[in-house]
Amino acid sequence: DSSAPLSHPIHLYPPSHQVLLMKARVHECRQEFHEAKLCFQNAVAVNPFHVKALQHLSMVHHSIGNSRLAEKLLRDAVTIDPMSHQSWFNMGKVLQDMGDFVTSTECFETAIELEATCPILPFSNIPRTFE
Repeated sequence: DSSAPLSHPIHLYPPSHQVLLMKARVHECRQEFHEAKLCFQNAVAVNPFHVKALQHLSMVHHSIGNSRLAEKLLRDAVTIDPMSHQSWFNMGKVLQDMGDFVTSTECFETAIELEATCPILPFSNIPRTFE
């Protein structure tokens, strides 16, 4: 069971948006979209500015046919972090599937431009050395 390692952190830190995000990702990978949606919604409720949770929640909504809400969530994600190439790319996919090809092309172009300047690892992962 791939969710077994998550049971311990969930009991220790139930309101943690990171733990909720991991749990939601497991459900999303299993295509258990209802459970994934609930976990992503809980993660966003704990931290409304968590861009990754908004991105994944939007794609779950898109997968279940609620493209308008997916677009709205991605617009929220872009408002919070306009430099997120993944948000722009996902918005392009949603808009393309909705038939808005002009705007989706603009989103894809923005995503490509931003991805070129995106670091491979977040700067927070780089160890600090003091000399």
